[in-house]
Amino acid sequence: MTALVWFKRDLRIDDHQPLYQAAKSGAVLPLYIIEPDYWQQSDVSLRHWQFVAPALHSLNQQLSALGQPLLVVKGPATAVLRQLCRQFNISAVYSHEETGNLWTYQRDLAVKRLLQDLHIPWQQYRQFAVFRGLTNRDNWFKLADNWLKTATAPAVNRLPFLTAASWDLSELTPERRSDLALCTTIQSAGAARHTFNSFISGRCDNYRQHISLAAKAVHSCSRLSPYISYGQLSLRQLQQQSYLAMKQASTQRRQQGLQAFFSRLRWHCHFMQKLEDEPAIEFFNMHRGFDGLREADFNPAHFAAWRHGNTGYPLIDAAMRCLLACGWLHFRARAMLVAFASYHLWLHWRPLALHLAQCFVDYEPGIHYAQIQMQAGTTGINPNRMYNPVKQSQQKDADGQFIRQWLPQLRQVPDSWLHTPWLMSKSLQQQYGCVIERDYPSPIVNLQQAQQLARARLSLWLKQHDQQQWQQQQQTVFSRHASRKRPPTNKRRAARGQLSFDW
Repeated sequence: MTALVWFKRDLRIDDHQPLYQAAKSGAVLPLYIIEPDYWQQSDVSLRHWQFVAPALHSLNQQLSALGQPLLVVKGPATAVLRQLCRQFNISAVYSHEETGNLWTYQRDLAVKRLLQDLHIPWQQYRQFAVFRGLTNRDNWFKLADNWLKTATAPAVNRLPFLTAASWDLSELTPERRSDLALCTTIQSAGAARHTFNSFISGRCDNYRQHISLAAKAVHSCSRLSPYISYGQLSLRQLQQQSYLAMKQASTQRRQQGLQAFFSRLRWHCHFMQKLEDEPAIEFFNMHRGFDGLREADFNPAHFAAWRHGNTGYPLIDAAMRCLLACGWLHFRARAMLVAFASYHLWLHWRPLALHLAQCFVDYEPGIHYAQIQMQAGTTGINPNRMYNPVKQSQQKDADGQFIRQWLPQLRQVPDSWLHTPWLMSKSLQQQYGCVIERDYPSPIVNLQQAQQLARARLSLWLKQHDQQQWQQQQQTVFSRHASRKRPPTNKRRAARGQLSFDW
């Protein structure tokens, strides 16, 4: 008996239920497919491949140590699987469930039809606390907690040798006509376990205090997101090990840091469940009453300035330029980028989502689209987060360390002017080597006017709609997607359909 294990976004051997189950039946063919059409999707970029390629080498080393190397093949999944199932007389295919973009969903449907035609069973296992066919969220937290506490899959100690797998990723690199530049610095795909250990043993001490501070978050955040997104680390193992470390913490500060991390890690699957329950949120507003709100007013010049970090607001631009270079940002900066573009620039969230998906090395579709819509204010059940970029800059990067790192033209500007350089006199601009419109752009919009206009547009939009239908749609969204641990005050506010602004 030969079982095929299809690795997708689960590039590890620890807590790998498909690999464990397949190994019990006999010989195993471990497979990763490089799908050319996938790499042409509008939410994908080669900087993702920049992380995946070394992750595949690492996985191959782990599998080779067990006795059977990884097979990497380039081509459409259905064609590759058809050929291999016949060549190796495959008795069953094993994989993890995937909550991906629409393309991967349609690909999985095609694979399902193929394997049914070939009379080969496809065994899929849960990788996250995400449940297919869930009718509502009422019992989700209990289901998730129960699954995350279950024992992890036993280790596979040996795989009988089946076939040699020789491949050169330089020859298999996906092609893409136009793309973002590759990251100038990127997290090492081979440092997953080291990154986790360094966090729970020390870096977590400042997690709670520094998670939203631009210059400090890069060191105090866990930095585990790409390893979770591509499955190099098991989320279930992380939950259990983080909880154990929290209970064994030697100091109160460390315990509090790990408790805050554990709490936020818990929300990972909550957001993934949203896309699993409603794949359409990749393309459409969660609350369909917002259809038409921003589409007609989309400003390409504003979008271009935002995506290149040229808006004239230092913290906004520094965050975007950091992301373009490194492929990672802390959460507050991600939220601020989307909120500024959605409200102050009045841009529709879909182009923002595609650009950021290509930028984020840790792009996880199941989290990405729900978070983008939450920050853009189109869920109908979350408050409108209209961040003030100047206030955020003064609070989250008071000494300008982050801004000066990513905006070298502002390095000589003193703290008193750094967050609002356009207010400097001409003589001060010359003195500090930052002439507005020559060295750094002036603000793309007037902050106060843009804020007032956004609030007025939202208020008018709500008044123009039938309130009963609006609230019915809100209730539908709430029933399908809302956390059942939301404070009662927010529930009542959502039910009333009131707009609120989180400054």
